Amino acid sequence: MRRAYQSRPRLGLTPSERPGKLYTLNRTILVPRYVYFSLLKVGVMMNSGTLFTARRPSRRTFLAGSASLLVSTSLFSQGNQTVHPDPGAPRGKRRDLLTTAYSLAKLKSALLPIESYRPFPRLRDREGWSALRPETRTRLLAQGEQFLGFHWPEMPATVFLEYARVGNRSDYEAIRNQRMTALQALAFAECVEAKGRFVDDIVNGLWATCEESFWGVPAHLYIQKADLGLPDPRDPIVDLFAAQTSALVASVVYLLGDALDQVNPLVRQRCVFEAERRILQPCLAQNFMWMGLPGGKPRHDLPWLVDPVNGEVQPVNNWDAWICWNWLTTILFLDSDSARRTQGVQKVMLCLDKFINTYPDDGGCEEGPGYWSVATGAMFEALELLRSSTGGMVDIYSHPLLLQMALYMPRTQIAGDFYINQGDASSIVHPDPDRLFRMGKRLRSADIVSYAIATISPDYVPSTLPSLFDEVELLKTPPTPPPIFRDTWLPETRIMAARKQAGSTTGLYLACIASDNGKSHSHNDTGSFWVYSNGLPMLIDLGQESYQKKSFDAHRYEIPTTQSSWHNLPTIGETRPGKPATQTGPASGQITPGNGIDEGVGPQFRATDVVYHADDEIAELSMELREAFPASARVKSWRRYVRLIRAASRVEIGDNYSLLQSLPVTLNLI
Repeated sequence: MRRAYQSRPRLGLTPSERPGKLYTLNRTILVPRYVYFSLLKVGVMMNSGTLFTARRPSRRTFLAGSASLLVSTSLFSQGNQTVHPDPGAPRGKRRDLLTTAYSLAKLKSALLPIESYRPFPRLRDREGWSALRPETRTRLLAQGEQFLGFHWPEMPATVFLEYARVGNRSDYEAIRNQRMTALQALAFAECVEAKGRFVDDIVNGLWATCEESFWGVPAHLYIQKADLGLPDPRDPIVDLFAAQTSALVASVVYLLGDALDQVNPLVRQRCVFEAERRILQPCLAQNFMWMGLPGGKPRHDLPWLVDPVNGEVQPVNNWDAWICWNWLTTILFLDSDSARRTQGVQKVMLCLDKFINTYPDDGGCEEGPGYWSVATGAMFEALELLRSSTGGMVDIYSHPLLLQMALYMPRTQIAGDFYINQGDASSIVHPDPDRLFRMGKRLRSADIVSYAIATISPDYVPSTLPSLFDEVELLKTPPTPPPIFRDTWLPETRIMAARKQAGSTTGLYLACIASDNGKSHSHNDTGSFWVYSNGLPMLIDLGQESYQKKSFDAHRYEIPTTQSSWHNLPTIGETRPGKPATQTGPASGQITPGNGIDEGVGPQFRATDVVYHADDEIAELSMELREAFPASARVKSWRRYVRLIRAASRVEIGDNYSLLQSLPVTLNLI
């Protein structure tokens, strides 16, 4: 639901009559405590009265409030962004926690050979599988039985081509996901029962997977030299899902072992061969753009950054950690070449360092809490594999950044399943309780453990090898009150959040982002805010629509939900609802319907002069948004503040702006 409020400065003279005149308008929005959005009709419903009470404070009032904020003793102010030496991590800093602490010689001496590495019970290890909860064993058997005699669906070239032709990625991915689900369910069921009933179907699944032309998805073929269309087997590339498929194949081979040889020895050999040519060899032979290393073919939606020593690289995002986790699984379970095995693990550590380097000291995930499980969570799984495969030698959990990265989740939780959802992230998130639980234990954090226990849903089902063998301890851990922070301020990620009191979701909740518009999975949302009441949404961020071809190409910002006019932000100039938006390019900013001007696209469009303050009475954040707009918006200054007044149960949003010419201003509210 979108609501727009338009204001026009009432001025006696036009710009042509008074050249250089600054036009100024102040607006403060008061959000009452009880407001309810109706999703059934275009409009806003509340108990009584009008939704917003608008007032026009005098410039003296606004400046007095700003002055009191600036002299606050608990102030944090951040201006220009700091430049860090790792070009693949423009928002973080070079730490290189893994490669600095663990040399190749140390790694070589500690890395377990493939025949000695046993992190999870295998099919022959009956004691481990028998120790699973009876309910889990029954459920795994039932899931596997659904796929007995399964017909592995074909993956036609024309379905693969749908993405290049019409932008449809769902049809092919649905076929792929069905095959992956079946293979995992059959493998787990056989490990539970151990009677050979599922083995033939597992072999069919492994063989069908080996026959696939590409283990990834059509949407990611831009990485290959031939670009979108059909996969070129002469140019093996590694994307998120190729690595994920490889990890599943490797895990099934690890679990069943010689039970596959009883069907035919070529099954295991074929799996190793395919993993070598699709994952192990390409990842060592070349640098892909997700590694943060020079030499890869770029993504269309991410900028090139200059490395003065090695050339150009792209900023690292969650692809790095997600792929490293699955790539490392493939190495440890399938690669018997000891030299290549060590080289592979060493490069994984290099790439993981690049991912960790991208994080600021406050631990903020720039892609939002909806991506945490496949960002920080994936990094954690990779670190656990490194630790177990080196007999505990590789261990960086004592570094304070790791705890901050874990705390990001409870810090961005609004209430229940609602989270602060900047960028593509959804407002409704279902965290992985097992991953959080194990990370909390490893970090010795009672807050993370209690938060993990609180996120367990009534229908929780473990779905990974670590979660299967951790379930008993997870479910027997007594719940304790999870952290519900009164105030959150991530000074480098530039997200604030505040509620009336700690430990309770009762009352008003306010959050705001004051960053820039060049993040991974970014929307033009700098300065936008969230307001919830008693844990329910009032003013929100819509998040992302279903991913489509435009989502990750040069036309990304034609999608309405990526534009600032579809956030709680102003549009400058005339607007005509109902017309499609157009994109003029990152340098010029996003042009909205009717020639109205939105915030621009790219890291140069940002909030500046960011000031935060919180005490027992209020929490507030102020910022200058002039640089968030392109020059064509004619903004001299746009000072926004958001404020929660705890005792009064009131949220205030104030805009004090000056334009270089008389233009209408539309305040968009979602």
